Amino acid sequence: MSEQPRTVICDSREKWTQPGSTDTHIKSYFEKHGIPYEVQTLDTGDYTYEGSNIVIDRKHNLDEVARNLTNRSDSPRFWREVRRAYKSGLKLIVLVESGPSVLSINDVSKWKSKYSPVSGRRVQTEMIRLEVSYGVRWVFCSKRSTARRILELLDGKD
Repeated sequence: MSEQPRTVICDSREKWTQPGSTDTHIKSYFEKHGIPYEVQTLDTGDYTYEGSNIVIDRKHNLDEVARNLTNRSDSPRFWREVRRAYKSGLKLIVLVESGPSVLSINDVSKWKSKYSPVSGRRVQTEMIRLEVSYGVRWVFCSKRSTARRILELLDGKD
């Protein structure tokens, strides 16, 4: 007899939860594989299980990470979220849909944005700072494997 999968709690601000969104790869995976999910507002992160101390904050790409870490108007919000997770005893994992060229935090230094002058080295330095200071874990994946990685990370299988 197989065990019933736990219900994934998805933040209501995730793009795919919005009507008309074309960013549906996570929803499609959950539905195809019979993964129950609930959409609600989360204070921290984008995905978790009820009662879990693991939260996953998904980033669409390294440009989003760069904005979150270095943009004066965006970074204070992200840093507040990191500090809130830390103070609450939550294990924050940032899952970055980075494609094949960035598979680890070491690869970030070679990254170049098409949209921003921020260097990969600067983004990497900020990522390491968060890792050391607040225990933030950085995980990289392809868009195709995002939903599977969310489940693996929430289940502590990575």
